[in-house]
Amino acid sequence: MDRNEILEKNKKQNRSGLDEREQRVYNFSFGLGAVIVGVLCLLFSVYKALHHQAFYEFVTIITAYLCTTFIYQFVKLRKVIYLIAGVGTGLAAAACLVMFFMV
Repeated sequence: MDRNEILEKNKKQNRSGLDEREQRVYNFSFGLGAVIVGVLCLLFSVYKALHHQAFYEFVTIITAYLCTTFIYQFVKLRKVIYLIAGVGTGLAAAACLVMFFMV
């Protein structure tokens, strides 16, 4: 197989139409976006805590995000630590959601 045949075969196998570099950029952008969401939730939580207000909604957002990430990692990698982390953060998200509606 020559270089062009290999590239064409790779494109056919890659359903998203993105090459490896584009996939890395795409994945990194979601990670960066998650960091920004986390930082904003932290800032809003600190602000509300300093003003003696409940901030369960922000904790729910972060723990639900982490739960989804850990469960996905468990499904793809089959490492039990990700399942444990996913269940733990899922329980935390559920508890914060309940607290949000109770307060």
